[in-house]
Order: sequence, then C-alpha cells, then structure tokens
Amino acid sequence: MDQSDKKQEELLKKYQQGTCSPEEIAAVHYLYNLAAASAASAADDSVAEMDQGIGEEIWNRLPAGRKNYKLHLFRRLSSAAAVILMIGAGYFWFSSKSKEEKEQQAYHDISPGKNAATLTLANGKKIVLSSDVKGELATEAGVSITKTADGQLIYELKDQQNGDPKAVNKLVTANGESYQLRLPDGTMVWLNAASSITYPVSFSNTVLREVELAGEAYFEVVKDKKRPFVVSTNHQQIRVLGTEFNVNAYPDEPEQRTTLLEGSIKLSMEDGALARVLKPGEQAVSAGKQLQVSTVDVDQAVDWKNGDFIFQSEPLISLMRRVSRWYNVQVVYASGVDKEGTFTGKVSRSKNISVLLKALQSGGLKFDVLGNKIIVKNQST
Repeated sequence: MDQSDKKQEELLKKYQQGTCSPEEIAAVHYLYNLAAASAASAADDSVAEMDQGIGEEIWNRLPAGRKNYKLHLFRRLSSAAAVILMIGAGYFWFSSKSKEEKEQQAYHDISPGKNAATLTLANGKKIVLSSDVKGELATEAGVSITKTADGQLIYELKDQQNGDPKAVNKLVTANGESYQLRLPDGTMVWLNAASSITYPVSFSNTVLREVELAGEAYFEVVKDKKRPFVVSTNHQQIRVLGTEFNVNAYPDEPEQRTTLLEGSIKLSMEDGALARVLKPGEQAVSAGKQLQVSTVDVDQAVDWKNGDFIFQSEPLISLMRRVSRWYNVQVVYASGVDKEGTFTGKVSRSKNISVLLKALQSGGLKFDVLGNKIIVKNQST
C-alpha cells in the first residue's frame, strides 16, 4: 500500500468512526463525488472496488443532497487520490471554490439600462421604441416622426402652416430605459429613466414652446426670441429663450433640482410666488414652497447624461434611488443600515450592477441580489 492509499484508508476509517474534523469531512465529501464522477465515465472493471463497509458508511453519512451516485460507481479512488489527496489542499480548493460561487450568487449581475422608450401619438397609438425599430414611424399634423439608427427620435416639419398646436405626443421611459429626442423646433432632449415628456407635435402656430416633464431630462434649447421655451413640472415652471439645463423632478424625490449649464433661465414656483433667474453653474432646489439657489458642480448634476454615476457626499438612500431606476431593481434595507451614510466616487452607468455594488462595499455594506431585488446589509451582519 503506497502512502496515498494509506492516508486515504486512515481518513475513511476516521470518517467511519465519526472522529473526522470538519475539514476532513469536507475532503471526504469532495473525494466521494470526484471518484464517483470519474467511475461513471470509466469502463475499467478490473479496478478493485474499495471496502464495501466503509463505502456504505460514507453513503449513509452523506447529506441527502450529495447522494447522487450508486455505491458500485465509487471506484478508482486510489488513482484519484494520488492527484487530489493532499487532504488540506483538496479541502482549501473546495472551500475557496464554494466561497467564489457564493460571491457570484450574491453579486448576480444585472445589466445596465438600455436605449428604449414608448411613444404615444396624438391619436392614441403607442409605438415601442427599441433597437429593432428604425425609419419613419408616423406622419401627423404635417410632421414626420423618424427613429435613427443611433436611437434618436426626430421630428421634421413637412407643412409649416398646417401644424396642429393641440396635437400632442408623449414619450415615456420605464425603469432601465433612457432616450434622446429632437423636437420639431430642433431642441434636443435627453430623457432619463422613469421619466416622461409631453409636447406638441408642431410648434409652428404657438406663442410658447411648452412641454411638460415628469422625472429627469437634459435640454439643449434652440434659440427663438419670439417664442420662449417653457418646461413645466408639478411644482415649477422654467422659461428660456435658448440654453442648456438639466431638470430633476422625480415624484419620489424630496426636492426638485434645476441646474443651468449655459445661457440663462427664469424659474418660478407653480403659484408664481417665487421667481429666480439662474446663471451658468447655478442650481435651484425647491422643496414645498421653498426655493434656494447655489453654485454647484454641474458635472455631477448631468452625470447620467454623460454615462456616469458621480457621488459627492451623497446619502445612500439617494444614490440607491438612482441605482433603482437605472437597473430596474427594488432596493430593500436590512435593519441597522444607515441610509443617510454618504458616499463619494464615480462609476460608469454602462457597467453591470455588480461593479457598482462592490465599489459601495467600502462603506461597510454588503449586498444580496435576488432576482431584481437588492438587499442592503451591514458587513457585520
């Protein structure tokens, strides 16, 4: 009997007597399945079978989930042991593999959002805009509506005089979607996830270029001194002539934020009681009937439009709302998690969710991903 066989026999006898350590038990379980799988593919009946009594004892001791093979398949353990049975090494490989599998399960990847939306025409027809849809989608009120290959929705006027100002379209993005829109006047709109914008099919016979926004959008407004561009949310009205700005007006956010990048805008509350003119680099924050203006980092305000998450001392509960919309997930907090704990960093929105969650671990957190649900826990639990 060589040294490997001797160690193997000693291990199996200890297993039979119930004196194995947890590490040795794990090694036996691993070797059993390895040998059984090896024997299942082997046709060499000349190999001696291991001691039947020990085999039955191992079989009886194994957890129900491991009883995957019949006893007569438990052969060639001696030859397998020569390769595997450095007991400790075998166990540590087995153990580390299990740990990796658990981590992969905990960080089950969820893909980032995509370029998609749903367009509702003035006649009530709905068009789902996906990567498969290209070309002209519809013609209404003297306007041709086209989706380009790179995912833009474009309105082009065919009849400048007969546009119906009462005909409106609505573009909606769900969680995990974003879209880019060029309005009939040439104004560009980037619509973030879980947002909607309602707008006239044509601006040709209007005094104001008015749109309604819920959620978040970035605007590059074409200048037209005769017809101001107006964005209305549920609490604000923003009036511009030609400029670039971002509006964050999600209903589940405690505040609405309007950030100016270029030009100037006049912002007023819904009752008209407060009004402020913003300069580039300023952000207006409204909560209830309060309106405050301050200078901010505009890169953070438009991070989503540029393809990033940028956190600057941002509370966990706030940043996870953003994560929830973009990855279309539900976030649940375990007891004891500090939702107001702040984070600073930058992660690309094009990465799978596991990349972002691993970055957040530095704050003492861990995350379980179950389907589309993220459970946030403290690492100590």
